[in-house]
Amino acid sequence: MQEKAHSRSRIVLSAVVILIATFPTIHAQTKDAEAFRQRVLRESHLSRINDVDMKPWNLKIKFQLFDPMGKSAEVGTIEEWWGGLTLWKQRIESPSYTATVIENREGDFRTQGVGPIPLEIRAIEQSVVYPMPMGEDLNRTIPHLSHAKLANVALDCIQLDDPPMPVPSARFCLDSDSVVRVIYSSNSSSIVRSRTKDFQGHTVAFLVTANMGSVTKAKAEVSELTEIKLTDDMFTPSTDMARATDMHTSKVTTAR
Repeated sequence: MQEKAHSRSRIVLSAVVILIATFPTIHAQTKDAEAFRQRVLRESHLSRINDVDMKPWNLKIKFQLFDPMGKSAEVGTIEEWWGGLTLWKQRIESPSYTATVIENREGDFRTQGVGPIPLEIRAIEQSVVYPMPMGEDLNRTIPHLSHAKLANVALDCIQLDDPPMPVPSARFCLDSDSVVRVIYSSNSSSIVRSRTKDFQGHTVAFLVTANMGSVTKAKAEVSELTEIKLTDDMFTPSTDMARATDMHTSKVTTAR
């Protein structure tokens, strides 16, 4: 009986020793995971210029679209005036799509007779204005860290997997200053951000290249980004514009 008691004591003691030995490792892994989440979330805010703390601005972009073989297919411009999350105007001019779109306190408006902004052009604007869209709560995500190089610059690539999601999440590659330089999506496409500059405490890429595998799909170059003062009529629709009901839906068109 005494021997059984000693045996049980040894088992309990062994379990305690294992728990004490493994706890620091579990704690370190949890701490690292949270650090990775916060690093990505922080850069999501710092890389966007339509965040809540931004002052009004005017942005001008020159863009170029390429065909499946990587040859230039179209060039155009995007100009945007931003006064808040629900107060902005875009003017897009290209061979395949030309229109003005506005969101203000009265609703959404677009040039009459013109459909939604093509997906390729919407993606160009987003890659400059808000390249890392995500929710604020990343607690259920599982971070994975890998490493890469871009022009001899070492990058930490963080992927935040969300277990309920059936498809892999994007991979954000950040340099030593935690500036996102490359974004890899799940379908072998990537966005390379270069010529980064500070604007109102946020980091803006003045040159963005979108690739599908090794083929360039689009390029965007910021030609101007300045603070502005709002005027009363800046976001007032002109007479050739009408209300739009599809500006915040998934319905999109593609450039010809």
